[in-house]
Amino acid sequence: MHTKALPYILLLSLFWGTNVVASRFGIGEFDPYLFITLRLAIATLFFVPILLLNQGKLPANRELWQKAAVSGVLGVAIPIPTFILSLQYQSSGVASIYVTTLPVMIVVAAHFLLPDDPMTRYKALGVALALCGALFLALRGESGLADMGRASPLGFLLVMVGLISEVFNTIFVRRQMRELDPMQVTAVRLLVAAIIVLGITLLVGDFSLAKVTPNGYFSLAYAALIGALGGQFMAFYVQRRFGATAFSLTSFMVPVIATAFGALLLGEIVTWAMGIGVLFIGSGLYLINMRNHAH
Repeated sequence: MHTKALPYILLLSLFWGTNVVASRFGIGEFDPYLFITLRLAIATLFFVPILLLNQGKLPANRELWQKAAVSGVLGVAIPIPTFILSLQYQSSGVASIYVTTLPVMIVVAAHFLLPDDPMTRYKALGVALALCGALFLALRGESGLADMGRASPLGFLLVMVGLISEVFNTIFVRRQMRELDPMQVTAVRLLVAAIIVLGITLLVGDFSLAKVTPNGYFSLAYAALIGALGGQFMAFYVQRRFGATAFSLTSFMVPVIATAFGALLLGEIVTWAMGIGVLFIGSGLYLINMRNHAH
């Protein structure tokens, strides 16, 4: 990996790590469902004009709409709400540590669903280590919050639901959507997800803004424009210019940034158990990404 990639990887990790902290603060002021809806709506409203300026029209390909809509459900409408809702039960750092197991789950799914991506002994050992780290944190009930004892298992379960959905989305994209325009796909994904989440919020959400402070509005704008929209563009740029190996480094850096800013801005805590969880998961990811060993 070229060292020129490092500033971009750091910036992307900063976007995503601080986005978690902003989202956790935001759901303390907004109704969580309303916060998620507004976040997706703002990101969509900013992205669609960018697409029109870049390409001059909205996508008209029926196949693209159908496939991007499926990806919007699996990759946006389920993972983003479940992750943000999980922040009611655990710190930014703990939630981010769980999310780092996504590449591990993708490796397992790819072994069974993608014939060109078989399991190796190093991958298998990496999967075992990483899952042990996540289960260790979950079984301990680690919350990362000073005012909460044992964490509710709902936090862990919500993150896992989102990750499983993202795994199926990744497999679907790799099998069905490699040739589709990424900007058009992103626009449809965001639009479909925003409509679905709005429907859910109309049923169960609270639209009151009486308790929202200026800091709450700032957290919403930050999560929508920096975390969601800026992160989308930066992730695409890093993947296209520097490749998957460079992009995978964000898995190590996002939890560190989320934990640091969570402690600094929200009074979250760092525990020895979180360190052990990171060590196991990080070791597993390292083994999974080893490409030069014999199978």
